[in-house]
Amino acid sequence: MMEPARPRIARRLPDFIRSDLAAGIDVALLPRPDAPVMALTLLWQGGALTDPSGLGGAAALAAELLAKGTVASDAVTLASRIEALGVELNTWAGRESLGLSLTGPGRVFSQLWPIVREILWTPRFDRREFQKTRQRAIESIRAAKDGDPRSLLPHYADAWIYGTAHPCGHPVMGDEGSLAAIPHLLLRETWVRHQSGARTLVSVVGDFDPRVVADELRSLLVESDARVRSVPKAPVLATAPPPARGILIDRPGASQGYFWIGGLGTDRAHVDWVGLELVHAALGGRFNSLINRRLRVERGLTYGAHSGYTLPGFRGLSYLTSYSPTETTGAAIEASLEVLDEAHEKGFPEADIDAARRYLKGQESFRYETSGQLARWLGTLLLYGQDVEEWEQYPGRLDAFTTSRVRQILNEVFPAARDCQLVVIGDAERLLPRLAGLGEWVRYPIEAPGFGPSEG
Repeated sequence: MMEPARPRIARRLPDFIRSDLAAGIDVALLPRPDAPVMALTLLWQGGALTDPSGLGGAAALAAELLAKGTVASDAVTLASRIEALGVELNTWAGRESLGLSLTGPGRVFSQLWPIVREILWTPRFDRREFQKTRQRAIESIRAAKDGDPRSLLPHYADAWIYGTAHPCGHPVMGDEGSLAAIPHLLLRETWVRHQSGARTLVSVVGDFDPRVVADELRSLLVESDARVRSVPKAPVLATAPPPARGILIDRPGASQGYFWIGGLGTDRAHVDWVGLELVHAALGGRFNSLINRRLRVERGLTYGAHSGYTLPGFRGLSYLTSYSPTETTGAAIEASLEVLDEAHEKGFPEADIDAARRYLKGQESFRYETSGQLARWLGTLLLYGQDVEEWEQYPGRLDAFTTSRVRQILNEVFPAARDCQLVVIGDAERLLPRLAGLGEWVRYPIEAPGFGPSEG
């Protein structure tokens, strides 16, 4: 079969300047003379992949503490200084990077650079702030387990699919046990490890003079370590599947069952990400997608279902997720597997693919509007080495997909129903009689620390 013609460029990003600063720092500058808001994003490659074994959450805590004081200003004073300028500061850790962003009026950035310098080079990492932040993170996990646990499904799924011994098998935020074990000194060590220039990525968007901003960045990052430190990579997964069909997180007395169906998908280097978006929009990414119609409209088993994926630099996951009253959870899971079977065997109806295209095009216009959105997107482009042409050709590439190609991508990125792993949170005694017909299950109490049985 012939490849579809190269899509025409349907939109174009304003010209941005790509350059390298000293110490290997990668920079993207996008001047927007019409934008009153300026945004700065700094990414450091590493993130949760740098967490020592058994100390998951170290990078997340280090990132959060960056915003809670410098040597010159405690947390309250620092927040007041930034707020007085009308600027929003955010820090975070992801699986593969640690990040900081500042968004605010372009006219105040000349006053902001000294504050950024303090945050980067003289963070306080106050012991009391560390203890409060760590305890709040632990209590947040416990509260979710006691209350609405649906936000924890991805963490149980990561632990089940990757294994708790794998760096991707624990949440970026850590768990109750790993957080409690993190020593205060590890935060500063984690931050210092990220400060190699070769790991540093910078994007700036707004109304500015590129020469002035480039000079500010050189001054800001002059202390970056010029040594080339290896960027951590997730180890290759063993080929052995999990030890059973699924894991049932036992929550006695639960009135609902929450479930996750999926498995290993693909990574950014081996998939057409536009096609991946189209597949999931048709399968479960819209209110009237296949999985929602079957579970919500036709069967009345849930108020909503969702299809999603993770697409990191290593092999991510593809999944369906939903919830249902305990007495109908088994039926909802079986119906979800039916939809997957049908999609793999027959593909998607043309009407669903057309609806998914229209939905994605409509959503796309809201994803790259603000300076902050563009700065974060440019940072991701630098992190994964993507080509800007992929973005510029997005609408045309959506239109180029045939029904057969969409089905082919589904088969590439989503396991067949018989090969999917299942993660369920609910009352095990009431759920197992129906779920037992789907295969062997491992039971795990929800009150147990962490998100799955320890390995080894």
